[in-house]
Amino acid sequence: MQQVWNDYARTLEQSNPRLFSMLTAHAPRLKGSHVVIFPLRNETQEVELMKEKSSLFNRLKKELKNAKLQLEVEYIREERSQQKAFTSADKYKVLAEKNPSLNKLKDALNLDLE
Repeated sequence: MQQVWNDYARTLEQSNPRLFSMLTAHAPRLKGSHVVIFPLRNETQEVELMKEKSSLFNRLKKELKNAKLQLEVEYIREERSQQKAFTSADKYKVLAEKNPSLNKLKDALNLDLE
Protein backbone atom coordinates (compact mmCIF):
# COMPACT_ATOMS: atom_id res chain seq x y z
CA MET A 1 0.00 0.00 0.00
CA GLN A 2 2.80 2.42 0.92
CA GLN A 3 4.42 1.97 -2.50
CA VAL A 4 1.19 2.70 -4.38
CA TRP A 5 0.55 5.72 -2.09
CA ASN A 6 4.03 7.12 -2.79
CA ASP A 7 3.74 6.45 -6.53
CA TYR A 8 0.49 8.41 -6.61
CA ALA A 9 2.04 11.24 -4.59
CA ARG A 10 4.93 11.47 -7.06
CA THR A 11 2.45 12.10 -9.87
CA LEU A 12 1.44 15.28 -8.00
CA GLU A 13 4.95 16.53 -7.24
CA GLN A 14 5.08 19.06 -10.08
CA SER A 15 1.42 20.00 -10.38
CA ASN A 16 0.54 20.22 -6.68
CA PRO A 17 3.69 20.36 -4.50
CA ARG A 18 1.74 21.19 -1.34
CA LEU A 19 -0.38 18.06 -1.64
CA PHE A 20 2.70 16.02 -2.55
CA SER A 21 4.40 17.21 0.62
CA MET A 22 1.34 16.41 2.72
CA LEU A 23 0.98 12.90 1.28
CA THR A 24 4.63 12.07 1.84
CA ALA A 25 5.10 13.73 5.24
CA HIS A 26 3.53 10.79 7.10
CA ALA A 27 2.95 7.18 6.21
CA PRO A 28 -0.59 5.86 5.98
CA ARG A 29 -1.32 2.68 7.87
CA LEU A 30 -3.83 -0.06 7.34
CA LYS A 31 -6.37 -0.88 10.04
CA GLY A 32 -7.77 -4.30 9.35
CA SER A 33 -7.96 -4.96 5.64
CA HIS A 34 -10.25 -2.14 4.56
CA VAL A 35 -9.43 1.06 6.45
CA VAL A 36 -6.53 3.35 5.58
CA ILE A 37 -5.63 5.70 8.42
CA PHE A 38 -3.73 8.82 7.42
CA PRO A 39 -2.31 11.28 9.96
CA LEU A 40 -2.79 15.01 9.33
CA ARG A 41 -1.83 18.12 11.25
CA ASN A 42 -5.00 20.16 10.81
CA GLU A 43 -8.42 20.46 9.23
CA THR A 44 -7.09 22.43 6.25
CA GLN A 45 -5.01 19.43 5.24
CA GLU A 46 -8.10 17.27 5.49
CA VAL A 47 -9.96 19.55 3.07
CA GLU A 48 -7.07 19.27 0.59
CA LEU A 49 -6.94 15.50 0.99
CA MET A 50 -10.69 15.15 0.45
CA LYS A 51 -10.41 17.03 -2.86
CA GLU A 52 -7.95 14.37 -4.06
CA LYS A 53 -9.50 11.39 -2.26
CA SER A 54 -11.45 9.88 -5.15
CA SER A 55 -8.46 9.84 -7.52
CA LEU A 56 -6.13 8.54 -4.83
CA PHE A 57 -8.50 5.83 -3.67
CA ASN A 58 -9.40 4.77 -7.20
CA ARG A 59 -5.69 4.13 -7.73
CA LEU A 60 -5.31 2.32 -4.39
CA LYS A 61 -8.37 0.16 -4.96
CA LYS A 62 -7.25 -0.78 -8.46
CA GLU A 63 -3.60 -1.52 -7.59
CA LEU A 64 -4.37 -3.33 -4.34
CA LYS A 65 -7.44 -5.11 -5.76
CA ASN A 66 -9.49 -4.06 -2.74
CA ALA A 67 -12.70 -2.21 -3.60
CA LYS A 68 -13.72 -1.86 0.04
CA LEU A 69 -10.94 0.54 1.05
CA GLN A 70 -12.02 3.49 3.18
CA LEU A 71 -10.18 6.50 4.55
CA GLU A 72 -9.98 7.61 8.16
CA VAL A 73 -8.13 10.75 9.15
CA GLU A 74 -6.24 11.03 12.41
CA TYR A 75 -4.96 14.35 13.72
CA ILE A 76 -1.47 14.73 15.06
CA ARG A 77 -1.53 17.13 17.97
CA GLU A 78 1.76 18.70 18.89
CA GLU A 79 2.20 19.92 22.40
CA ARG A 80 2.98 23.58 22.40
CA SER A 81 5.15 25.17 24.96
CA GLN A 82 3.26 27.56 27.21
CA GLN A 83 6.39 29.51 28.01
CA LYS A 84 7.44 32.12 25.47
CA ALA A 85 11.10 32.77 24.80
CA PHE A 86 11.77 36.47 25.28
CA THR A 87 15.42 36.78 26.28
CA SER A 88 18.38 35.77 24.15
CA ALA A 89 19.18 32.94 26.55
CA ASP A 90 15.61 31.62 26.36
CA LYS A 91 15.61 31.79 22.58
CA TYR A 92 18.96 29.99 22.44
CA LYS A 93 17.68 27.28 24.78
CA VAL A 94 14.63 26.65 22.58
CA LEU A 95 16.75 26.52 19.42
CA ALA A 96 19.35 24.26 21.04
CA GLU A 97 16.61 21.80 22.06
CA LYS A 98 15.48 21.62 18.44
CA ASN A 99 19.04 21.35 17.10
CA PRO A 100 21.66 20.08 19.59
CA SER A 101 24.51 20.75 17.16
CA LEU A 102 23.94 24.44 17.89
CA ASN A 103 25.77 23.89 21.20
CA LYS A 104 28.80 22.54 19.33
CA LEU A 105 28.79 25.57 17.04
CA LYS A 106 28.53 27.95 20.01
CA ASP A 107 31.47 26.23 21.70
CA ALA A 108 33.55 26.06 18.51
CA LEU A 109 33.10 29.79 17.91
CA ASN A 110 33.59 30.55 21.60
CA LEU A 111 30.35 32.54 21.74
CA ASP A 112 28.65 33.80 24.86
CA LEU A 113 25.07 34.95 25.26
CA GLU A 114 24.45 38.39 26.68
